[in-house]
Amino acid sequence: MTAPWRRFRSLVWEYWAGLLVCAFWIPDSRGMPHVIRIGGIFEYVDGPNAQVMNAEEHAFRFSANIINRNRTLLPNTTLTYDIQRIHFHDSFEATKKACDQLALGVVAIFGPSQGSCTNAVQSICNALEVPHIQLRWKHHPLDNKDTFYVNLYPDYASLSHAILDLVQYLKWRSATVVYDDSTGLIRLQELIMAPSRYNIRLKIRQLPLDSDDSRPLLKEMKRGREFRIIFDCSHTMAAQILKQAMAMGMMTEYYHFIFTTLDLYALDLEPYRYSGVNLTGFRILNVDNPHVSAIVEKWSMERLQAAPRAESGLLDGVMMTDAALLYDAVHIVSVCYQRAPQMTVNSLQCHRHKAWRFGGRFMNFIKEAQWEGLTGRIVFNKTSGLRTDFDLDIISLKEDGLEKVGVWSPAEGLNITEVAKGRGPNVTDSLTNRSLIVTTVLVRTCSPGGGMV
Repeated sequence: MTAPWRRFRSLVWEYWAGLLVCAFWIPDSRGMPHVIRIGGIFEYVDGPNAQVMNAEEHAFRFSANIINRNRTLLPNTTLTYDIQRIHFHDSFEATKKACDQLALGVVAIFGPSQGSCTNAVQSICNALEVPHIQLRWKHHPLDNKDTFYVNLYPDYASLSHAILDLVQYLKWRSATVVYDDSTGLIRLQELIMAPSRYNIRLKIRQLPLDSDDSRPLLKEMKRGREFRIIFDCSHTMAAQILKQAMAMGMMTEYYHFIFTTLDLYALDLEPYRYSGVNLTGFRILNVDNPHVSAIVEKWSMERLQAAPRAESGLLDGVMMTDAALLYDAVHIVSVCYQRAPQMTVNSLQCHRHKAWRFGGRFMNFIKEAQWEGLTGRIVFNKTSGLRTDFDLDIISLKEDGLEKVGVWSPAEGLNITEVAKGRGPNVTDSLTNRSLIVTTVLVRTCSPGGGMV
């Protein structure tokens, strides 16, 4: 046998032997570690603290780290993320960042939270069939054709029902509704339409635009003896209103304030505990659950080690509702992708308009998900992607601090569980529709010397 032939036969044997070795040693791909990549887009404002991580971005990282440490939640899977920061109201920048993340092969995009930026990213995700995860209140028109999103923030129509149920329980016959901007009229539509169906008179007022000084408005309401007031505003504005109402002598037992923000529990209410004021609000953070309490405590420890927050009026290290919603959202998307069978992710290019092959299937997995998270029971309307069914705590300020006094859900309505203790009846309720007759009696007494005084 010639040397060239032996050399050729040796090369052929090495080739086939290599293929056989590879065939026997390649492990089952299902046992290989998988990687899930998600994208987060967060806004910041120009200024000295522009690049300081905001609470939502921190919650995004925090949730991913918790998931990766918990090997039972996503076995053989690593969750990675891409974070992009944009300026407020810059929808062009939001569009560019979303396209950059889609090119990386993300399975979902979280945020941004501001209206025009949210709409821009939602439109792109809908075109390329990638789930868009929303976390803030947003008005979704009835003719909205976009379907590739879910919103974890409680649907405004359901929230409006909760407020109306509370007002009816309190048997208010008149109230003042104070809103921050025009979106408040949408959020409170069930309450605003109540006079046509129920025996209640409403006065509608708006907070001053481009100013956090509500004292002129508070003064006007005080002069008009408007004791029952519903405030629809942000938690930062709520903190200012309470502080200014205190300075104006309105934090007394004669007043009853209802705040619609889901972050009332996060405010520092220590100065008002003994004021006697009736202060009521709503909370979706499920603090009664021991698992939730443990996560919130871990969050607080991390936040207290971070740079001080510029916002005033908040409790130190508190987990806000937006952060809790984002935590829940990351968990839902990650678990749904883990359970979705045989889905692959590829780089998507915005200019090619080629949709993700498995996007529709994955979106349906998310909409059909049921999850018990930091914000309680999470289910979505399978058609709209909105969170129309949820549980709320009714909270009220007592001398010991905020206490849970009831619960509300769309199916069960309002259930007040408070046991009366300590404080007497509400003065504004006890004096309603009553006339007080004041009688003055002059008594003539004798002085030590015997003369009349």
